[in-house]
Amino acid sequence: MKRSEHAATVVARLASDLFQAEASQDEAVSQLGRLAQSLTRSRREAGLSATVGQAAFDALADAVAAQIGAQRAMVALHEALADVKRNTSWRSVQMGGLEKSDEPLPRPTGLALVS
Repeated sequence: MKRSEHAATVVARLASDLFQAEASQDEAVSQLGRLAQSLTRSRREAGLSATVGQAAFDALADAVAAQIGAQRAMVALHEALADVKRNTSWRSVQMGGLEKSDEPLPRPTGLALVS
C-alpha cells in the first residue's frame, strides 16, 4: 500500500470515529432535553408543587452544562486535528471534514423513493 493510500485510510478512520463521537454528543443533548420535558410533565401530571423535585432539576442542569462543555471540547479537538493535518505530511491527504467552517454547507433536502 502506498504511503498516500495508507494516510487516506488512517484519516478516513479518524474522521469517521470523530463524527460518530460528535453525533453521540448531539444525541446526548437531545436526550437530556427530552428528560427535562419528562420531568416537568411528570411533576405537573402528579399535581406536585414547582418546589418539589427541584434538586433533580438542578442536577439535570449540571448534566446539560457538562454535556455542552464536552461539545466545546470536541470543537477544540477538531481544531487541534486540523492543526496536525496542516503541520505534518498529512496535509497532502485530500480528505474533507476535519476543517469545518462556521457557514453550514447547503445540503440537499429532497426525498427519494427507495425500493
